[in-house]
Amino acid sequence: MKLGIVVVYLVADDDDKRLLELHLSRIEQNTPEPYVIYAAASRLAAPLRLWLARRPNVKICDFSATELRGSLEHSFYLDRLVAASVGDGATHVSTLHLDSFPIRSGWATELAAKLRGRCVLSGLLRDPRYDCKPLTAFTLFTREFYLAHRPTFLLPPEVLDSPAYHRYAKACPHVADSGLGYGFKIFTENLSWLPLDRSDGDADGSGFGIFGDLVFHLGGAIYWPRTAGAKSPSLSITMTGCLEHLGRLAEAMLSRAVWDRICRAAPWTLRREVGGIVMTARKARLLADPDAFLRHLNSTRAISPG
Repeated sequence: MKLGIVVVYLVADDDDKRLLELHLSRIEQNTPEPYVIYAAASRLAAPLRLWLARRPNVKICDFSATELRGSLEHSFYLDRLVAASVGDGATHVSTLHLDSFPIRSGWATELAAKLRGRCVLSGLLRDPRYDCKPLTAFTLFTREFYLAHRPTFLLPPEVLDSPAYHRYAKACPHVADSGLGYGFKIFTENLSWLPLDRSDGDADGSGFGIFGDLVFHLGGAIYWPRTAGAKSPSLSITMTGCLEHLGRLAEAMLSRAVWDRICRAAPWTLRREVGGIVMTARKARLLADPDAFLRHLNSTRAISPG
C-alpha cells in the first residue's frame, strides 16, 4: 500500500496549532503504512504553514488560489489534492479534516482489505437518516475507482438538475456539501461503499464522535466560529469558564431528537451559535486530555441504553 492522505488546512491562527499537532501526531501514531499527507494550506497562517512544511511525511501543494469559501473552497482543494496524490502513485487515498484522525493502528490496511469487487470506498456516515453520503471528514478509496470514474467532491449545476441526480436524492437523502459527488458517482455506476457509523453512541447529525471504532471527528472546528469567551482577551477567566460550562451543559442536554430538529429546521444562525458553543466545549476537553476524552466517549457508549 502507498497511502495518500489529503487534507485542506484552513486554520485561522495559532489558536488551532494544538489541534493541528494532535491531528498529525495521531496520524503518525496509528499509520504504520507508508503515507504522505498532501496538504492545501493557501490560507494557513504563515507561522503554521512553515511549521507544517517541516513535518515529516507532509507535502504542501501550492495551487492557484480561489475566491470560493465554505464547502465550495474545501472541495476545490480536495479535488486537486486527490489528483496530486494519485499522480504520485498512491494506491489508496484518504480524506481527513483538521479535526479528524485515526484512533487505531493499522486502520488503512484494515479498511483497504474490505474494498473489493464493487465496493470502492469506505467513509464516515454522518447520519443514516438524512445524510447518506460519504463525509469528507474521513474517506478511503482506491486508485482504480478514481481513475476509472474521476469523481469530484461537489457536482455542477447541470448535474444537480438531471434526472439521475433526482433519483439519487430520492434513494439517498443527503446534505449537499463536500462528498456529494463521490456518493453520486458510486450510485450512478452501480458501485457500493462501506459506511462507518458512529460507534460510541447514536448519530446526532453533527458528525461528532467515533466512527467504526477507527476514526474520531470533532466536527465544525474550522467552519464554526469560536465562542466569544475562547477568542476575546477582554473577557475574564471566570466568564470564559462559564461559557465552557454552558457548552458542556448544552452538549449534555441536546438529545438526538433535539439536535436532529436543529439540523433540519433551525435557521443557520441558530445552528451556528449552538453548534459553536458545543464544539468549543468538546474541543477544550479533547485538547486538555485526548486519551481521557476518547475513553469517555467509549464509556458513554457502554452505558447508553439500547
